[in-house]
Order: sequence, then C-alpha cells, then structure tokens
Amino acid sequence: MPKPTVSIVMPSFNQAQFLEEAITSILDQRDQIHEFIVLDGGSTDGSVEIIEKYASEIDHWQSKPDGGQSHAIADGFSRVTGDVINWINSDDGILPGAIYAVRERFAADDELGLIEGNTVVIDAESNILCCDRRAGPSKWWVQHGYLRTHQPSTYYRRELFNQVGGVDRALQCTMDTDLWYRLIPATKCVRIKRYIGIHRIHEDAKGQSWGDVYREEREMLDTRYPRLRKRPIKHQIGRVAYYATQLCNGRASGAKIDTNQLAGISLHEAFPDETAALRP
Repeated sequence: MPKPTVSIVMPSFNQAQFLEEAITSILDQRDQIHEFIVLDGGSTDGSVEIIEKYASEIDHWQSKPDGGQSHAIADGFSRVTGDVINWINSDDGILPGAIYAVRERFAADDELGLIEGNTVVIDAESNILCCDRRAGPSKWWVQHGYLRTHQPSTYYRRELFNQVGGVDRALQCTMDTDLWYRLIPATKCVRIKRYIGIHRIHEDAKGQSWGDVYREEREMLDTRYPRLRKRPIKHQIGRVAYYATQLCNGRASGAKIDTNQLAGISLHEAFPDETAALRP
C-alpha cells in the first residue's frame, strides 16, 4: 500500500529566536515531506532573513500581514496538496523520524483519519521540561470531557479537514481545540506509541500571555459545543476513567520515567535520532 504524502504549514510572526530550530526540525526530514510552506505575518525581528536562508528547501513562503495565526494556517492549508497535514508553530518542532512514523501508520489503515503521538515539552533554551504521553484521541474521550490533544503531535487527512470546515479564522487561541471537536468525532483516531512532536513553553507564548482571550474563546466553545463541554456527570465518569487507564496501561508512569531521565537535558542530546523517540 503506498504511503500517503504529508504537507506541513508553519505560521510565524516575530519568533526569530526559535524559528531556525523549528524550520530545521522539518527540513531534516525533507525526504519524507511532500510540501513545506512557511507563512510569516510580516515579522520585523530577523525572521525573514532566517526563512530566506532556507528558501531553496521551502515550497512556498511569504512575509506580509496576514490577519493572525488562524488566517495563516487556513491560507497555508488552502495551498497544500498532501494527503495528510499538520501545522507546526514557529516556536515548536518535530522529532527525528516523526514523519516516517506518521506515513507508516496512515498507510496501514485506509479508514484512519487522525493520529496523535507523544510530545516532548521544552523551554526557551531547548532543554526538556517534561515528557507527555496522553491518552490519545477518541470519540469516547471527547464525549466524556477529555480533550487534551497536543497540536504539534497530531496529524490528519486533508480530505477530512476540508469536510469538517477547516480552521475557524475568527479564533486566536483555541483554533486547535475547536478543530479537534469537529475532527475526532468524524473519524477513526489512534495514538501511536512514540514521541513525534515538540512543544515549547516560553514567556512570549500565547498560553503565557493571552489569558483573557483564552477565557473568552473557551466560553464561546461552551456555547458552540454544549453536548461535549457542558455534561458534568459524563465528565466525572471520564475523569475517573482517564486516571484509571493512565494507571493501568503505564502511560503515566512511562511519561514520569522519561521526564525523570530527561528533564534538564538538551532536546538534541536526548533525541539525536529517530530511535531515541521509540521509548518503551
């Protein structure tokens, strides 16, 4: 069975400090990537010079005001032709071997629409803060109040993305959560047991400085998806089930062991090649 093609979009705005590392994490796997598009929102911090440095390996890039992150993501996805897609923010990245693993898993199951892998969380200096093995995406979890999908570790078929209406351009912070509420109930989803995504936490990240916007958009999601977000009894059942499964299947203990071993270590020292992502 032929492997699906993968397209990646990178929205960027004034993240020069992290941009080169994000770009090279993708270009290191360029032989596995069908398309790579970088959409910069008109940065003034040296980002353009970094993008130009790698322009020969990028299928399309631009730098101009774009209406914000969601607009850049939506515009990028409107350009791609790959079977499977994801966006990687310019302060995040992907681990060695990630795209090969994604393609292999999708190729093994034509009915599969979305996958999520494990995630490494790093700081501004690219040192590991923690390792995260989540429960994985499923309709049951979403219906029972568990939705903690890590965006840089989640890939989905482009056809499915278009069927559910794509990214909501009006959202500034919760566009990924809103998308998961539409994607996951509409398809077969699985978790793959390897680390594939990198999520960076730093002072200028949205999660650290956009609290009011997050609150407003979460209230909007409560209104938009009341059957998924306003079910306290179901959510209590889901909460108990989540902690029980984390305890029984070893995900929580595995993530804790990985964190104890790797916290404080440079990302590139801990994950020098794709075999390092296959932690038991």
